[in-house]
Amino acid sequence: MTITLVGNLFPPVVALASGPILAQALGVAGRGEVAAATAPLGLAIALMTFGVPEAVSYAVARHPRLVRLAARNGALIVVLAGLLATAAVLLARPWLSGGDVGIQHLMAVASLAVLPTLLLGVLRGIASGLQLWALVAWEKVLASGLRLLVLVPLWLTDHLTPFTATVVLAAMPVMGALAYLVLPRRLPEAAPDDDGLASTKALTGYGLRLWIGTISGILLSRIDQTLMTPLSSAYELGLYVVAVNVSELPLVIHRAVRDVTFVTDAHRSEDARLAAAARISTLICAVVALGLGTTMAWWLPALFGADFAGAVPVAWLLLVAVLVSTPGSIAGAGLSARGRPGLRSLALVVACIVNIGLLVLLVPVWGAMGAAVATLVGYVISSALNEVLLGRLFGVRMRDFHGVRRSDLVTLRDYGRSLVRGVGRRLRPRRRSRA
Repeated sequence: MTITLVGNLFPPVVALASGPILAQALGVAGRGEVAAATAPLGLAIALMTFGVPEAVSYAVARHPRLVRLAARNGALIVVLAGLLATAAVLLARPWLSGGDVGIQHLMAVASLAVLPTLLLGVLRGIASGLQLWALVAWEKVLASGLRLLVLVPLWLTDHLTPFTATVVLAAMPVMGALAYLVLPRRLPEAAPDDDGLASTKALTGYGLRLWIGTISGILLSRIDQTLMTPLSSAYELGLYVVAVNVSELPLVIHRAVRDVTFVTDAHRSEDARLAAAARISTLICAVVALGLGTTMAWWLPALFGADFAGAVPVAWLLLVAVLVSTPGSIAGAGLSARGRPGLRSLALVVACIVNIGLLVLLVPVWGAMGAAVATLVGYVISSALNEVLLGRLFGVRMRDFHGVRRSDLVTLRDYGRSLVRGVGRRLRPRRRSRA
């Protein structure tokens, strides 16, 4: 969990550091143009993975010696999907840009990163299946760190424009592939026979079963940024992007807890441990959200510029949405771990449909605040459905997912102590043995 946490922590920290740079250099309208250009990129990648990286990870985890076959077939699928996604983005530019020719040109540039980013997902799936978590973490660190290293010189030399910013934001994630240069040396020997688990048909079938829920969750959290420009304006999107970047900071810890909880509950289901993970994750997120919410009124405009002061109330509401979603997200991981991922997908689909409807109704009237309200309602629905379904099927009480117990504080204390001891052992100088 600590390795996963470090990997998850780096991208939002870099986003928070690079956010003021983009805001100060581009202004609200320019920042909105870049967000409008790159939002379809993220959406296309999410839509067109078809669950293949997860399917590759599953096949490799079950039979590591099938890794080469799984990699080859997975890459073939995502290449075809990537070409279709790139074409779709190019064709949809006139509508997604709200008719702005400049944004259309930026979207065309960003669309070139669709295919390599999808192929990177296959590499990530291989590393995850082989449990090479350090490589996965390094990918995130490299991609985020290199983005900041490129943005800073561009900003200092007055070369940071909507075009150069779009190129950096689209291309730097692909550079995370450098972390996997050592991957070929870590692969096991190839299997003499294929039992069908890593075939193209098997990977596609497994991936599609996961894809519905995955895509609904991503749409729930990202469709608002794609629809903001045609429904409102690039200015409102500029405010909303900043608010989203701030509000997602508490999710860094939660996602690490969720990912580890999924694996441990799949190995051995324990209701008490699952509920404790939900409570502890919510507690930590609440502390972080409280610190952000009570202070951002003065530091957010100072970091991003006075023009972004309007993002503060939007970020407040999004922080509430994050806290509401945390217990239900752990409950959804429990459903997937216990063999019922379709029910988690159902909850996300229902929430996504409601979210899109509210976006169409509220964003033209309230702009960024309307998108925040739609996000909050969608998160409430998905979280509640996950908890209800888990309780109905597996008898886990909803109230066990909420509040704080004495045992939760003890768990946090013990984890903190073990982490400090681990760091101390690494920092302690080693004694040289006498010859």
